Amino acid sequence: MLAALSLVAGVLAAVALLPVVGVAGIATRDAAKTFNDLPVAGLGQVPSRSELIDASGHLLAYYYPGRRNNPIYRVPVKFNQIAPVMRNAIVAIEDARFWQHGALDLRGTFRAIALDLGGKSVQGGSDLAQQYVKNACVLTAQTKADQKDCISPTLARKITELRIAAVVEHKMTKAQLLTAYLNAAYFENSAYGIQVAAQRYFSTSAKNLTLTEAALLAGLVENPTTYDPVTNPQDALDRRATVLQQMARLGYISQARANRASKAPLGLHLSSVPLQTGCISPQVRKAAYFCDYVLAVMAHDKSYRKAYSELTTTGGLKIYTTVRMKDQRAADRAVSYVLPNNETANPNHDVDTEVMVQPGTGFIRAIAVNRPYGFGPGENSIDYAVNTQYHGGAGVQTGSSSKLFTLVTALKEGIPFGFTLKVHDLEMAGPYRSCNGTLVLPFQVHNSDGGENGTIPLYFGTTASINAFYASLEAKVGLCNVVKTAASMGLERADGVSLLHWDPNLPRGSREPADQISSFTLGAVNVSPMGMAGAYATVASGGIHCRPIAITQITGPGGKQLPVESARCHRVLSPGVAAAANYVLSGVLVSGTAAGRGIGRPAAAKTGTANSGYYAAFAGYTPTLVGYVSVFNPVDPTTIHYDGKPGAMLNCPEATYRAYPGGYVICSGQMFGDMGPGSTWELSFLHAALGPARAFGPVPGIYFSLGSGSAPVAPKKKKPKHGGGGH
Repeated sequence: MLAALSLVAGVLAAVALLPVVGVAGIATRDAAKTFNDLPVAGLGQVPSRSELIDASGHLLAYYYPGRRNNPIYRVPVKFNQIAPVMRNAIVAIEDARFWQHGALDLRGTFRAIALDLGGKSVQGGSDLAQQYVKNACVLTAQTKADQKDCISPTLARKITELRIAAVVEHKMTKAQLLTAYLNAAYFENSAYGIQVAAQRYFSTSAKNLTLTEAALLAGLVENPTTYDPVTNPQDALDRRATVLQQMARLGYISQARANRASKAPLGLHLSSVPLQTGCISPQVRKAAYFCDYVLAVMAHDKSYRKAYSELTTTGGLKIYTTVRMKDQRAADRAVSYVLPNNETANPNHDVDTEVMVQPGTGFIRAIAVNRPYGFGPGENSIDYAVNTQYHGGAGVQTGSSSKLFTLVTALKEGIPFGFTLKVHDLEMAGPYRSCNGTLVLPFQVHNSDGGENGTIPLYFGTTASINAFYASLEAKVGLCNVVKTAASMGLERADGVSLLHWDPNLPRGSREPADQISSFTLGAVNVSPMGMAGAYATVASGGIHCRPIAITQITGPGGKQLPVESARCHRVLSPGVAAAANYVLSGVLVSGTAAGRGIGRPAAAKTGTANSGYYAAFAGYTPTLVGYVSVFNPVDPTTIHYDGKPGAMLNCPEATYRAYPGGYVICSGQMFGDMGPGSTWELSFLHAALGPARAFGPVPGIYFSLGSGSAPVAPKKKKPKHGGGGH
């Protein structure tokens, strides 16, 4: 025993003489080493919450770091943001000589270790510095095993703790150490740090704690479970009284005040607000799917590897995002109005999702889905607007909205608006060739309106969305060229695989590249609404393609910049080609398949309807904002039912929606792009942040060389045959 006490004395003497040095990393923990030779663990950065911020600089959501399903709810505050009565209470009960003793409280520490060596359990830190070291060790532990090591009842752990505490005491002022301790202390009920504890138990801040509140919280730290005021209110009251009496004994308050405060009730005003984290918190409800996308991108994309590691371990980040809440509210309101989550206007339980992207920047301004976000009953966590790898679904068929890529390819080749093709319903369109020159067989094409036959010009074939015309146009300009155009405008499969590559993620028999799918122009390849919005933003911007991005900047503690993905904006179309495409698609809102859906300013659009009501879509845009809407049944989109069972949007009630304008619930027998999707787009864009009205760019005259192409070419009248004889 005497030898052991000599070791303790040597340890404490070494502590007293310890110079001010940096904290080195620990490689091993060996109780046999002398104190000065023992490697010392660096404390690391104690975890704290991160903030997601919207485009206007307002808080979108908090994100707390920590292990899965066990986030660390902690919000550090400064010394002057902690009520003096709280500082006094914790010192009084946990380290009465805090302001007087040196680097370590040698008297208390010697007593603690001596008792340990005498066969009693190893005590916790005898002063605030040692307690802070232990708490910080627990908070920064990466595994449960590491966490267990931080509190293990061994002399080796105690000696390591002492040495780190000595360094901490040298490097921090007393005020800094007290602040650090209160920011790392655990107060039960998932509350780490005094700020979260104040909010959790009393719905207030650390700065505004009263005497009774401070005494209750100060009493918790010795044994948070035993003194939990929620489950053990009497024990908590008794412990609070002990703290108050100690404060009176040390002169922080009068004895009379301590006696009065001891008689007060607990005064709890519990709040779950400080424990609300991430995308399920009520404050981010309107932008929950956007929030989910931000976190999914950070978790998946290599560019964010460093930032995501910090987000989930140490935290303290500010993540600046692109969501514009006026646009988000407009989109959210629209999808929930047209296809609400109820049986009356949405008996088919269809998804209505809209993505808004800003042309020229790639900024994602809104992501809306007509489902409450979450993981409980009646909630949904699939973001149907985005790629599969970002918590999205399997993608959507786009119908005629994919005719954009054939239109742009034709315009790049200088084909004018008046260029004509003679087509008819149920014709065999093709043949086609893939990018490697192999033959792609023709397919039989059906027009939505079977009477759309004859000599059709480009402009009219687009605004009227004539399938036979576009199947033939795709063959003329080349299937390979059309797919390459789509890829250049940022489109990829819903799982992120290039359109030009085989897709191993798909079932056998459907993995071929898009340039081997003859019906590509009719939207046969599953993509995401986000990808389509980005593609349409390319023409809306005048030919500049930007990858849709949700994050503009990430800063860490101290304002350090962390890497983020760039939108990589670059020109892929000439201004003239983009202007010509915008001119044609503007006609869709005037005389085409979405006639009458104007929003009082220059705009363009394209409807899309997959065969038999499988999917319906609407792409609509101005020079300042693009919206892409997709509507479908998420469970069974391609099965046609005749008994009211949810499935393809064919028959009634499967094709039911609430029309805008008008507000009436209607079922037309099949969901077309101008119905639910068109209603959603119009309603959202009438309330979105579009800015001042702007016109699209000027159209080169070459595209009018064969006329406007605004109507089918009238068939030539046959000359009457004359009978025999006559004059």
